Amino acid sequence: MNVYSNLGFFEKQLRKSCGYSLENVSHDIGISKGFLSEAENGRRILKPEAFTRFLERYGIDFSLDESAANMAQSLLNDFVLAWIDRDFADEEKIKRMLAHNRPILQKSLGCLHLLLIDIFLSVHRYAQVPDVRIKRYLEEIDDYLPFFSPDEQALIHFLKGFEAVKKKKYPAALDRYEKALNILDRKQWPELEGVIKFHLAHVLGATVSFFQAYKTVQEARSIFVNHNNHMRMLLCDNNSASYLISMQEFEAAKECIRNMQRCQKRWFHDNQTYSNTTTLMILVLTLEEEFGQAVQFVKDHPFPIENGFIGNLSLVPYCHYRLGQYEECLKGIEDLSKERPTADDCALFEILKCILKKDSEGIEKAKLKMAQICTRQMNWCMLMVLYQLMIAYYESENEIELLNEAYRQQVQIWRHKMLE
Repeated sequence: MNVYSNLGFFEKQLRKSCGYSLENVSHDIGISKGFLSEAENGRRILKPEAFTRFLERYGIDFSLDESAANMAQSLLNDFVLAWIDRDFADEEKIKRMLAHNRPILQKSLGCLHLLLIDIFLSVHRYAQVPDVRIKRYLEEIDDYLPFFSPDEQALIHFLKGFEAVKKKKYPAALDRYEKALNILDRKQWPELEGVIKFHLAHVLGATVSFFQAYKTVQEARSIFVNHNNHMRMLLCDNNSASYLISMQEFEAAKECIRNMQRCQKRWFHDNQTYSNTTTLMILVLTLEEEFGQAVQFVKDHPFPIENGFIGNLSLVPYCHYRLGQYEECLKGIEDLSKERPTADDCALFEILKCILKKDSEGIEKAKLKMAQICTRQMNWCMLMVLYQLMIAYYESENEIELLNEAYRQQVQIWRHKMLE
């Protein structure tokens, strides 16, 4: 991009940051208000002489050296590529370079790409930025959309969608992700399409259907396959397995998990990948009601609990309960409660303890609490576990009315559209 043909965007950014009115600036630098407005929105070209008069008239320290613009765009490009490749070491290196050059970029033709870099870093929490500032960044960038390339515009829409997901505004996120896919031309970042589709799948799973989510994440995976991006492929497989489990395609889910394990042995050796595959297998075996196999799988595939995260290990006490191993169930709950179980895990533990104590009132309270937590989190798999447990319990107690209600709730989960 020729930055000198887009000086109107830089004038607009400086004018607004300094609090000057369009009318006053146009008068002071000797051009019409209408012409300046069109230049600020990319429809006319603001000549360098007029831009220089603006800087001199208001005493603004700003460099017209094009190398700063190239530096900012290069830093953005490097950040995005490192993010796509999941290269955390490279990201830290680029962050240091950004910090060193920030004073130069802030007062130069690199300032608009710096704004996009700051949005990128802020939304993804690489930098601890208050939500109010992120909101301001995202609103401000709208003024300069035509300045950016198609892939950069797609990135902006994606970041707005990503921020909407964090606030659980799924319709807004869906709209942004679709806009991003329609805008990008895949010249700067060919794999950005895969990242967008990967995140789009999450929204589709929450709002449309697991089947649509699965199809979309498979499309993302094919993009990463074409670019030999094994880490992203693995993330796609992880989510694919989750969607297959939600559709109760257990055999397909297990094959997907086994593929992840093969990839882990071949390309990766990190604990997180190993933990993900292990916890997914525990879940699928539990939902298949292969409780003995689930317990044995955990014994055969132990993984370290890091920072208190227990994952689907919370299902192991439940499996012991279903096997009639009540002492092992309580011991498992006691041991895992010393870690940092999530709210739904704690609710599951409470249900099991109440069942073993024959506390009917406590069971119903804990069941309701867990259902509310899982529904709020859209954690369909744990909801399936919950009603699997309650159906088994009500059958054993011959609680016909409650059993029918549990079956009804289970069907409601299954009705989350599985097909197009």
